[in-house]
Amino acid sequence: AGYAGTATAGVRGTATAGDAGTASAGDAGTATAGVRGTATAGDEGTICLRRWDGSRFRVEVRYIGEDGFKPGVKYCWDDEKKQVVAAT
Repeated sequence: AGYAGTATAGVRGTATAGDAGTASAGDAGTATAGVRGTATAGDEGTICLRRWDGSRFRVEVRYIGEDGFKPGVKYCWDDEKKQVVAAT
C-alpha cells in the first residue's frame, strides 16, 4: 500500500505500507511500515518500522514473542524516546 495506505496479510504473509501507513500480518508474518507508520504481527511474527535518524533512513526490526513484543499490538517508532513503542 502507498502513502498512508493499509496493507493486511494472513498467516505467514507479508504486509508492506508506505510512510504514515498501517501494516498488519498474521502469525509468522512480516509487517513493514514506512516513516510515521504502524506495524502489527501475530505470534512469531516480525515488525519492521522505517525511521529517519537525521541523516539517513534506518529500519527497526522487532520479533513478536521476544523482548516484551506481543502479538496483535500495534507498534510505531517514537522519535522522542528513540525506541519502538506500542501505538496509542
